[in-house]
Order: sequence, then structure tokens, then C-alpha cells
Amino acid sequence: MQRAIESVIRPGYEQLDKAGEAEARNFAALCAKPSAEALRAAREGFASFSEAFGAVEFIRFGPIMEGERFDRFLFWPDRREATQRQAQIIVNRRDVDATTSDLLPRKSAAVQGLTALEYVLFGQGSDMLADRSGAFRCRYGATIVDNLGQISDAVAEQWRDPHGISERLLKPSPSDPRFRSETDALKAILDAAISGLQTIREERILPGLNARDGATAANLFLFGRSGHATAMLAADLGGIRALLEESGLLELASAPASSPGAELGAIALSLRTLGPELGDVSETSKGEAVLREALALIEAVEQSLRNEVALALGLAAEPQP
Repeated sequence: MQRAIESVIRPGYEQLDKAGEAEARNFAALCAKPSAEALRAAREGFASFSEAFGAVEFIRFGPIMEGERFDRFLFWPDRREATQRQAQIIVNRRDVDATTSDLLPRKSAAVQGLTALEYVLFGQGSDMLADRSGAFRCRYGATIVDNLGQISDAVAEQWRDPHGISERLLKPSPSDPRFRSETDALKAILDAAISGLQTIREERILPGLNARDGATAANLFLFGRSGHATAMLAADLGGIRALLEESGLLELASAPASSPGAELGAIALSLRTLGPELGDVSETSKGEAVLREALALIEAVEQSLRNEVALALGLAAEPQP
């Protein structure tokens, strides 16, 4: 458990916080002196920021789940395209509340997180950020980044606190409503990995593959509009792989014959062969084949964790709600 915290979880949130700080600087420069170069830096910063979140996205317990922080960071799935519609309204109407750090959190989670930031940087009309005509849009984006930075900073600090969530996991107590024993703490870690893999299958890959007539496949892959769908999938897989390989979890279970971590790495490499954008490629025979194979392999790793690893650890693994 200590290795999971010190080698994966805590560094992951620290990296997320640093990526957010870097993107805040990018937006400060873009808003102060808009240019094509400054816009390119902000777009590259978005990639780093979103991938840093992807690496810890599967950790759906602890500080990130307080105060709707997770949903405010990532509003997904978004089957009704609420982010696209509502963020566009904010920009078109120049809603000043969305440019105020105290007021933006009172709005829908759909306009506060990374998907809203994607719209600001890559959505219709985003090229105006390269000149003064995009001033309001830039302030809105900067406010999103600032608020996400406050969340990531608070979460990182809570994981740094030796008497906070870390102590609850390392020293479980019968009086703790969630972590009453070492088994509860260990189960939370394993369930996070299993649930993360299930989410990748059901919310990241399947919707795009099963796009109905009239639906745009790119919009059904997270960050498909910005061309970062593949990178985000790889980041999600990489975070879970890091947990499995560096936490000692598999060592405790006398790891199964196959190596779940290595398998996840191979899946990520296979996905990267499709290129950065999955929307169009998913409609080709090769792209569909690679994605469906990834689905099958991810499910196999998931079942291995649920059955072999959980059984070896004496746990009844379940996906997180």
C-alpha cells in the first residue's frame, strides 16, 4: 500500500498539479499577448494537462471524489454534448460569470473541466484566440485552468498530508467508515484498477465503435475533437499499468502467469499505431479491428485481476460505483 501511494498516486497528483501550473502560465501569456505561437503552446499544454489527469483518472476514491471534484475536472461521458452547447453559449453571450473563479464553480460541471477547455482551445472559432478578438474566450479558458489548478493543488496537498488519506490507507481503523482493515484498503486499490479498465472499455472505446447513423464518431471518443483521443487512452492505460507494476500488488498475489502491466503497455502501443485521431480511423476495417482487439485484451486483463489476483489476495473485487 505504501508503494502504491509513494510511487504512483502521490507522484501522479503532483504531476497533474505541475501540468496545471504550466497551462496556467500558457494562458496568462496567450491572454496578455495573443499570437499563433502562444495559442500553439496553450494547445500543447492542454495535451500535457489532460494526459496527466489520465494517469490518475482511475483513482476514484479519496480527495478527488470530494465536492464533485472529479466531475468538475472531467465531465464525461457527455452523450447529449452538454459541454459543446453550454460552453458555446458562454462564449457567444460573453457570460462574465464564467470568467470569475468564484462564480464558474456554481455553473454546470459541463462548462468547468477539461472537455470545456478542449472546446475553448479547439472548438469552432478557437483560432480567434491568436488575436485580440478572442479576448473573452481566453479569459474563460484561463478561469477554467485556474479552477482546475485549485482542485489539483488541494488534492495533491491532501495526499501529501501524512495524517490524511494516506494514514487512513496505511493505518486502517475499525472506526473508519471506509477503511476498517488492511483488506479494505487493498481492495480499494484493486477495485480502482478494475473499474478503470471497465471505464476505458465502456466509456472510451465502445461508444465510438458503436456510433449510430448520423453520429460523429470523433465526438464519441474523449478528446476526439482535439485529436487527443489516442493519447488519452494511452495515458489511462499507463496509469493503471504503473499501479500494477510499481505498487507491489501483483507480488502480494504471486502474479498470474501473464503480466497484466506488460499487456496494458502492449495495448497502448497498438492503439498508438492508429494515429492521434480515432474518429475516422474507427470507421476503417483496420481501425475497427485494432480497437476491437484492444477491447478484448483489456477485458481479459480486467478478468485476470478480478478472478486470479483478487482470489489470490482473498478479495472479492468489484468495480467502483
